[in-house]
Amino acid sequence: MTDPNKGAAGTAGRAPGLTPGLTPGLTAALRGALTAAGFAHRLAPVSVAGELAQILAALKDEGQVTESLLDEYRESLTFSCPAEVGEPQALIVAASPSPNVKVRFHLEDGPFDAVIPSTYISSDAKARALAAMRSVLEPAGYKVARARIPVKLLAVRTGLAQYGRNNVAYIKNMGSFVRLDAFCTDAPLEVEDFQGKGSWRLSSCPPCRNCHHVCPTGCIPYDGQVIDGERCLTYHNEHEGDWPEGLDPLGHNALVGCLLCQERCPVDRVYVRVPKLVAEFDREETEWILRDLPADELPEGVREKLAALDLEEYSTVLGRNLRALVNAAKLKTTAYNGSPSERGEPAGR
Repeated sequence: MTDPNKGAAGTAGRAPGLTPGLTPGLTAALRGALTAAGFAHRLAPVSVAGELAQILAALKDEGQVTESLLDEYRESLTFSCPAEVGEPQALIVAASPSPNVKVRFHLEDGPFDAVIPSTYISSDAKARALAAMRSVLEPAGYKVARARIPVKLLAVRTGLAQYGRNNVAYIKNMGSFVRLDAFCTDAPLEVEDFQGKGSWRLSSCPPCRNCHHVCPTGCIPYDGQVIDGERCLTYHNEHEGDWPEGLDPLGHNALVGCLLCQERCPVDRVYVRVPKLVAEFDREETEWILRDLPADELPEGVREKLAALDLEEYSTVLGRNLRALVNAAKLKTTAYNGSPSERGEPAGR
């Protein structure tokens, strides 16, 4: 069997300055496969994972991120690579366009459409990225798998993304309506260290504070770099319990997550699309959703629909969130049309 590290792709054909053992031909093929599949991407050294951990620790020490928030998400923020990969040699972060979508529920008063933000429906993007990379790496004898790591921070650290004031990641020519995923591989790929290249923050952010003004919970600072994650409506939409005191009921805008800061962002203006209907729950299925039950207590058909939307883990809050959306829609309608008394009509008419 030909050694992929020798010959044209290895020692004899290596470009000047490359570290011994690297495979430029394999790297180029991997990049080509990801680009052809529609993914913007960066390849980074594994050592970057340690840097990201240090950044998060510094944010905690500076009081910009609470210890409770880091503890809650510690599993997803701590770097780990599946055992099947062995000793990881490189990290890959990939981004693809992911428009917002909507689902339709059939309530007692009729059909109601609810928007799901771009980051939630993720299975297809992950599968496409893995298929593209495996088509190149596996024939060469290497493994690749999804990695646990602070993916937004990785994307910004590698120069793939920039942060907005809202701490959302923005990708060039995609805006913030994207899906980000990180992967690890044992392939000795060419990587580039983007340390110090370019700003971590969008240049349009300093003079603009649209997101600060429209945030329904006030979690985006007028000045400063880091939002108050535990005040963010996305955080509350993903957790059980009562809504925070002072939250304007008109602020509810999505079945999970929150979209107000992205929809009002001038950078995202050209990327906003009318959400496509991707699923529908009939009257009986909607009643099950409104019960806020764990996924394993739902009928199989309802659970399968939630799984297809990557929303099973949020089944205990979807009913509550849907009720809040319906209430917000009614309040907006009343505010726009006026109450019956304001229109000079009998209340029961």
